[in-house]
Amino acid sequence: MDRVGRFLALLVLLAAPVAAQKNDWLIVPGQRVGPITAATTRADLDTLLGKENVHDGTFEGGDVPEAATMVWGGDSSTALAITWDQERPLAVHACVGTQTGPCRWRTASGIRVGLPIRELEKLNGKALQVAGIGQEQGKVVSWRHGALEEDPALCGHLLVRLTPIAEVEGRAMSKDEASSIKSLQGDKPVNSNSVALLTLNPIVTGIALEFSGAGCGK
Repeated sequence: MDRVGRFLALLVLLAAPVAAQKNDWLIVPGQRVGPITAATTRADLDTLLGKENVHDGTFEGGDVPEAATMVWGGDSSTALAITWDQERPLAVHACVGTQTGPCRWRTASGIRVGLPIRELEKLNGKALQVAGIGQEQGKVVSWRHGALEEDPALCGHLLVRLTPIAEVEGRAMSKDEASSIKSLQGDKPVNSNSVALLTLNPIVTGIALEFSGAGCGK
């Protein structure tokens, strides 16, 4: 093998571990989901994550089905659904297809699918607020300046949704759980340490990074 050939072979060997490190399974609020950022295009996904792992389809995790690009769609522990705003990512939904895990995607602070609300509260260092039953049910609407508070000027805000454990398990609610659901009706946010909410023992069933805000330049 001549000198040029040896040099090219060395480049290939050096590039392999770099490619393997592109995805670290981290969701970083304000920045990225693995290697996916606010600047990532559809064509970039094929290069970053492997063309064989990426296909266009439909995401049905919201109120209505949306056109989306799916990554690792056959494995809910890694699956991503990326919705678009023209040529740029609008949101990246993690671990599509599972509400309890396992899920490889998580934040450095420890937010993950399947996390109980009490553990989420511990990560935040104080009570947080969740949307009431009447509007965006189960969505975290405020970290109340806790440890998980984000800089609103950044691009890439974490969306966390919780669901009562009875609903996740597909079982009928107990009398206490049904009473708690009734008391949470309305559009007023609910504190995570409220007795009614804790009775429902909700867990994190959805995590997404939404690329919106002043930092996105949109």
